[in-house]
Formats: sequence, C-alpha cells, structure tokens
Amino acid sequence: MDFQLSPEQTLLRDKVSEFCKRVIEPRWLEIDEKGEIGREVVEKMAGAGLPGMTISMEYGGQEGSFLEAAIAGEELAYHGPALSLAVMYLIQCSWGYILQLYGSEDARREILPRIASGDAAIGIASTEAHGGSDVASVKCRAVKTDDRSWSISGEKTMVSLPTVIERMPWGGGWFLIARTGDPALKHRTITDFVLLMKKNGKKVENISYTPWTEFARKGLDTSVLTIDNVLVDDVYRVGPVNGGFKIAMEGFNLARTMIGAICVGCARWLMDRALEWVRTRQVFGKPLSAYQGVSFKLADFATELEAAKLLSYKAAWTADRYYRDKQGTLADVAKIGAMSKLKCASLAVDIGEEVMKIHGGAAYFKETPIFRAWLAAFSYVVGAEGAENILKLIVAREVIGKEYVE
Repeated sequence: MDFQLSPEQTLLRDKVSEFCKRVIEPRWLEIDEKGEIGREVVEKMAGAGLPGMTISMEYGGQEGSFLEAAIAGEELAYHGPALSLAVMYLIQCSWGYILQLYGSEDARREILPRIASGDAAIGIASTEAHGGSDVASVKCRAVKTDDRSWSISGEKTMVSLPTVIERMPWGGGWFLIARTGDPALKHRTITDFVLLMKKNGKKVENISYTPWTEFARKGLDTSVLTIDNVLVDDVYRVGPVNGGFKIAMEGFNLARTMIGAICVGCARWLMDRALEWVRTRQVFGKPLSAYQGVSFKLADFATELEAAKLLSYKAAWTADRYYRDKQGTLADVAKIGAMSKLKCASLAVDIGEEVMKIHGGAAYFKETPIFRAWLAAFSYVVGAEGAENILKLIVAREVIGKEYVE
C-alpha cells in the first residue's frame, strides 16, 4: 500500500494549486461578498480543464479519475475557502458524470462538451419542502404526453446554481428527480431528467425561481424552483422510466465523495490561519503557541485532519475502483462516501470554531475572513447532499446490517 501520490497526481495538484494562487485567491473574497461568480473566473476554470475533470475526452473533458478530481477540488477549496467555486466544480464532476453514465447519447453530446468548455452548467434539483432527504417521496410530476415528450410540474425547494446557469452563454439546467407513477410505490416510480432552464442562449418558458438569502457560500446561489407544465423531450430522460432512484443515489454518493475532499481543503486553510496566528501573537511575553491549552488543541486537529484527508482520498479511490476498475460494490462507494462527508465536514466546522476562539475578538468582524470558511463548511453539516443523520443511517446499514436497523 503506497500513500504517496503518483508523479502525475503530484503534477496535477501542483498545477491546480498554481492556477488557484493566480486566479482564485485574488477573487474569492470578492465573490463571497458580492454573491456572484464572474464570467471571467468560469472561463479560466474551464481553460484549466476543471469543469470537465471527470468527463470523457470523447465529450471534451479531461477523463480524470475521481481521486484526481478530489485532489483538484481540495486545492480549489484551500485557495477559495468560502467554497462557492469548489462546490460548483464538484457538482459538475459528480452529476455531469452521472449524465455521462446514464443519459442518452444525444443529451451527452449536446450538454457535456458545453459543461467542459464552461459554456453551460448542471445543478441538482432534488429536495422538496415536505421531504428533505426523503427522495423517495418527491411529488414533482412528470407525465408522458406522447412518445417523444414529458410534461413536468412541481416545486423544488433547494436548487443549486440558477443565476450561474442564467449567466452561462449556452445555458444548462438540473438533474431533476420526478415522480412518474403511483406515489404509494415510493422509490419504484422515480424517474430522472435533465431539465434545461436555458438552451442555445434562450430561456425555457414556465420555469421560475426565487433565491434564498444564504449567510455563507454566497457566490453559489440556491433557490426555490417552480416548474409549470414544462415540456421535456424524452431524449433528456436519464436512465429507465421508474428506475431513477438508484441512479440518483449514485449521484449523491459521488457528490459526497467530492464534498469530503473540499471540506479537507477548507479545514487546511483554517488550520493555516490558526498556525499563523499562534506563532506570531504574543501574550504575556510569549507566543500563543507556547501555551499547551492552545498547542495541544491544534495537535489534536492536525491528527484529525490527516485522518480526514486519508478518508476523503479513500472515498475517491473506492469510487474509481467501482466505476473504472469494475471492482467492489455500490454499497462500498455509498458507505465510504458517507463516512468521508460526515468526518470531513464536521471537522472543518470544529476547526473553524476553534480558530475563531483562538483569534478572540479579532475574529468577530468581517475584516477577518475566517467566518466565511467556517460557515461554508457548516452548510455540509446541516444538509446539502444529505444531513448528518442520513449519512449515519447509510453507514449503520452497511456496518450493522440493513435487517437490524430498519
């Protein structure tokens, strides 16, 4: 077992880090303050190959592994710890890959090259107000109108990227989870679609959204999405009719794998702010680091961060083992991905809180940007791709056995 990155992976990490120092670091505070990811940044990220990291070269992507995508995502988060850019990146890597696996060839050829080039973006439209993480209970309906199209109506309550999609030259939309049969059958009547809000530079009618006001991660907008009898061609169906639940779960598994890595990047940034502070801050004639109450806490966090990073890399490796090497099981991907998000997100929040305490009153002002990273990581503790109790349930099912926990 070799814990060292390969020369190719090391080169990737270094190149992404250099790109982030040049492009992301000078802009991340402005992005979080204004609540907008500028077009220039998106174009430069596309030029660096980031949106298409996991997309096949056949569709204009880099055809990178999920471990490579995780390495790049960690660097994006470290150099932009408010996480807006890293989250936009991970959504393209995970849900774009699911579209590549299960979408029609026409949809793949139309959408994936535009994601890779930065001319389009894909988000996720899953959560509904009544159900939260209960995907099997969605009420948004898709009704077949003829052999070629579906009529989709409903409301999604936490939809990612609508204003980002609107600003894209070509457009984009969402991986949407809809009901296509008897609601009593729960997960057995779920079908997935790509719902485009903008295509060829033109807005699709009967789709509207109302933004939420988020207190962090502001460059990445989240909205309530209203869909009113929108006609969707069957070419945009992702996977079989009534077979969408499993596919959606795969998407969440892959997203969680990436979330672990970006939370590690965020936690690394927070740790570095703490180390800078305790080395230079003088208290009673000594550096703050000379006090064991401070230094031992940071020693604990350094140990936990090393463990979290290894777990996030294992989650990505497990996904590669299943999707690229055809080994292992989807249950392995689900379990380790859930563990990774559970561990890495909560650790980033814990480190952020402690760094705020170490800084004292100096941390309680917007001029000290630590709170931006702390609150950004918190979004993944309270929810976003599965709340903590959902992740614990996934792990418990695999560790204890489904028959013992259901």
